[in-house]
Amino acid sequence: MQVALIRVTPKGESQRVPIERQSTIIGRSDDCQIRVRSAGMSRKHCEVLIEDGSVTVRDLGSSNGTFVNQEKIDSIPVSGGDLISFGGLVFVVEVDGEPGEIDAALFFEDGIPDILPPVAGQSPSPQMVPAGKAKANDDSSMMDFDFDLDDDDEEQPPL
Repeated sequence: MQVALIRVTPKGESQRVPIERQSTIIGRSDDCQIRVRSAGMSRKHCEVLIEDGSVTVRDLGSSNGTFVNQEKIDSIPVSGGDLISFGGLVFVVEVDGEPGEIDAALFFEDGIPDILPPVAGQSPSPQMVPAGKAKANDDSSMMDFDFDLDDDDEEQPPL
């Protein structure tokens, strides 16, 4: 089973993040497999589990919640084409190449929960960059990703 999360933006951009471990933790913490630096994210926000031929998304007690198809969840099985959102980001679940075609702007609009206000200071289209070298005893083949959502470092006047 090949699983990926495809981040979609309101500008129609998309980025594919392969999920290659049985358990992938998403959050702000350095020890998460997918890191999102945003005030809207908890240190360990949610988990994607792949086991017994199914994919499950589980909220890890986050402050702002994890949503699947705009519904706040604790834990729920997902399929290709389902929309996961947290911290102002929207991801399309891809399972074995499904869904085939993605209209990123439309999926973003369909996936962002109506009940969440935008996070102050958050960039509408953050860039995904490698988060650094794997830890010495990390046995995963997955690369860490870092979604830098803070605009604080850009063009700040000296104090």
